[in-house]
Amino acid sequence: MEREMTMSPRARLGFVGLGTMGRDLLRETAKNPKAEISALCDVDPEALQKAQEILGAAARQFADYREMLDMGGLDAVVVAVPQHLHAALSIESLNTGCGVFCEKPMGMNVAECREMAATAERNRKVLMIGHVLRYINPYKYVLELARSGALGRPFAVRLIRTMGKWGSWARPWRYRRDMCGGLLLEVNVHEIDFMRCILGRATSACASGRRFINDEIDYEDFITATISFEDGIGALTTGSCDYLGRYTGEIYLERGSIYFDSISGTVHVCKANEEKQAIPYAEIEPESEGGVHREMREFVEAILDEHPVTISGDEGLRNVEIAEACYRSIQERQPIPLPLTTTT
Repeated sequence: MEREMTMSPRARLGFVGLGTMGRDLLRETAKNPKAEISALCDVDPEALQKAQEILGAAARQFADYREMLDMGGLDAVVVAVPQHLHAALSIESLNTGCGVFCEKPMGMNVAECREMAATAERNRKVLMIGHVLRYINPYKYVLELARSGALGRPFAVRLIRTMGKWGSWARPWRYRRDMCGGLLLEVNVHEIDFMRCILGRATSACASGRRFINDEIDYEDFITATISFEDGIGALTTGSCDYLGRYTGEIYLERGSIYFDSISGTVHVCKANEEKQAIPYAEIEPESEGGVHREMREFVEAILDEHPVTISGDEGLRNVEIAEACYRSIQERQPIPLPLTTTT
């Protein structure tokens, strides 16, 4: 997609949504000499104050993002609001001539994602989605190893990511499916993206899920899904009903296997006919850039037309599409073919 180069030597950014994730994005962007943070927006005055303390330098503050967009002078907007607002805010920003970085998930359904992508294309503006798991150790290490060819072709991925109740991350909107999208969009769109990065194009999804013990939410607290890919199989288990909580992954390849485990904090690698390796998380690229910093650096560079966008709207759409297919499968009790042709 063609993009217009900003006339400024720095990308002028506005941030909308300054909760925990929004402030993390702000903090890392503020370290980038190619970025100029021009505006901050949140309906919560306390969130604005915390963001201003991170930034230090003066930036205009807004409670209404439309007023921020009307201000003009922005090259791009960083969207980190609750999920049900992603599409509308991103589309308005794109239509005013701004590029957009949108936190995951891209939207609440495929229809929203398609409209976002079409708006970016029509306005010839950058749209990047925050699938930061690709850039966070040890997942970055595992992903790069699986795709390197060193262990042959990957053919299966199994991921388990479970937790208890929301705890310190609790927000009223996280309790409601219509606002957060349930576990598959609020949390596990990361794991879906991880699978896609390894196995490629998905062809169908089959899932089962129910709410068992977590009465603070109105959606499933346990889901298991099997996703078929053109050249492999992915399995995902997620839940917000696990008192222990864990994040484990298994990648099966033609000439080896990879296993990672958050409880032991170790990545295990075994290549055919070689000794097993056990690598502590802390020893994997300890001086690496950091995931949030990298994604925001890449976004700023894309806005400045230094390279194409690295995690595109199409990538975000495909992840939401798989999550939506899983939800349909739970409801209809049958596998759902991909890509989806209609939305619910």
